[in-house]
Amino acid sequence: MTVNIPNKLEETDFFKEHGNLVEFFDNCCNEHQEKIAFESFGVEMSYNDLSAQVDSFATWLSSNFQVGDRVAVMMPNMLVYPVIVYGALKAGIVVVNINPLYTQRELEHVLRDSEAKLLLVWEGVANVAAKSDLANVEKVLVTTVGDLLGFKGKIINLVTRKVKKLVPKYQIDGAKMFLEVLKENEGSKADSLDIPIESTAFLQYTGGTTGVSKGATLTHRNILANIIQAFFTIDPKMYDDSRKEQRIAICPLPLYHIFALTVHNFMLFHIGGRSVLITNPRDLKTFVSIMKKHKFHMISGVNTLYEALLNYDGFKELDFSNLLMSLSGGMAALDTTAKRWVELTKSVIWQAYGLTETSPLVSVNDYKQTEFTGSVGLPAAYTEIEIRDENGNALKETNAVGELCVRGPQVMSGYWKSEVSGLDENNWFMTGDIARIDETGNIFIVDRKKDMIIVSGFNVFPNEVEAVVNEHPAVLECGCVGIEGEGSQELVKVFIVLHDGQTATEDEIISFCREKLTAYKVPRHIEFIKEIPKTNVGKVLRRELKEN
Repeated sequence: MTVNIPNKLEETDFFKEHGNLVEFFDNCCNEHQEKIAFESFGVEMSYNDLSAQVDSFATWLSSNFQVGDRVAVMMPNMLVYPVIVYGALKAGIVVVNINPLYTQRELEHVLRDSEAKLLLVWEGVANVAAKSDLANVEKVLVTTVGDLLGFKGKIINLVTRKVKKLVPKYQIDGAKMFLEVLKENEGSKADSLDIPIESTAFLQYTGGTTGVSKGATLTHRNILANIIQAFFTIDPKMYDDSRKEQRIAICPLPLYHIFALTVHNFMLFHIGGRSVLITNPRDLKTFVSIMKKHKFHMISGVNTLYEALLNYDGFKELDFSNLLMSLSGGMAALDTTAKRWVELTKSVIWQAYGLTETSPLVSVNDYKQTEFTGSVGLPAAYTEIEIRDENGNALKETNAVGELCVRGPQVMSGYWKSEVSGLDENNWFMTGDIARIDETGNIFIVDRKKDMIIVSGFNVFPNEVEAVVNEHPAVLECGCVGIEGEGSQELVKVFIVLHDGQTATEDEIISFCREKLTAYKVPRHIEFIKEIPKTNVGKVLRRELKEN
């Protein structure tokens, strides 16, 4: 199949058919009706059923809140999540996604900054909300893992509360259960609203790995643009004959994160796909047992997730014969992991690059690629890329290293309530990532600008050091940071987690690195630890390592 890309985004049939995300949702549900949209713990929800639940929730929202109000959503992957998100969008309300692992301080910051009037919170973290200053919040709805799962849901809730004891005691005055609201409005038909395409759809708060998180303002247009941009770059096999054989995608990444949100809530919707939700991907036994029930066509993940699966014996027994796409984003995939993955699954890790501020897709590997190259691919359709030096000048030379800058329809309108827009006067977004572009136009991410270590005037990129250390057979995973030496000198330090039953010494690791790295890049200090701190999508929290 040949995909012809129109000169202007507005000229695409996609934008003519979908004037906002609500129209997109309704059109997809009308087209795919009886197909399964989402699955959780073996319970299926069709596009028709989802549409009905969305109408019920949107009706309640419209009777309690105004268009443009914000609703904060704090939960893991659960069947209620797409109901909440699409219900909010249908009521003209802005979705504020919140990491359920947030502390009281982090939650309070987002609620205060977003001025959210409604908080939807999973009961497992409701104790955090109970202790928090809920600021402008007028109503609280509590969800459970078992919501919308029928009788099975009652058993799951019982196990979650009584056996696994994952639900601490909490008391939130006036809080209601989410299912009560749905039942009260069952059978309701939501009003049709005229929602401008430039309206804000999401406030996606940045990870907060380097300080106070900021809300990226993503419009209906931003998300719609990214859907069609993904369509122009995706492997045609994913959508060819998708009406004859529904595409099944495993979703272990959190839907509240922009990567999974766009891929599973929107991109797969476009082709009538089924997303199998994994609530707790760290529970590898349950995770793999769910995967075993499906001849899945796609999985989205990050390097640490792929590595964990490869190291789990049960994973090797799965049927990979239908696997068309192993999508990696959120962090760099390592060559060692990629090689092991393709050997087992016969599927090349397909690396994409993006950010919260870009909805997220910026670039992606060519679907024809037959081996892992370390590149994050070519720019998505309608996306402009520049590599700039420290003075903001565009670098034209092939493989010149500098800050990656992006301009395109998927780039946010700015940061919510911030004096810093994040965009320059010409609407370029400075990513903070250090990159180069080779002679074929492929982009290679070198490292994060703020994570760069300067040793004797030379730039050291932690990703490069980590990639080398990970090649050592005893190393399970590692994290590289710069620490203070004498005077203003920075030193390279690596924190290492070893494979079970493996041993290694500091001198051994340093000697290994000397064989593969220039002298100034070689770690001066090695520390063996039990666990590498990571974000919700598996990025190494280098700030926490520095504080270790």
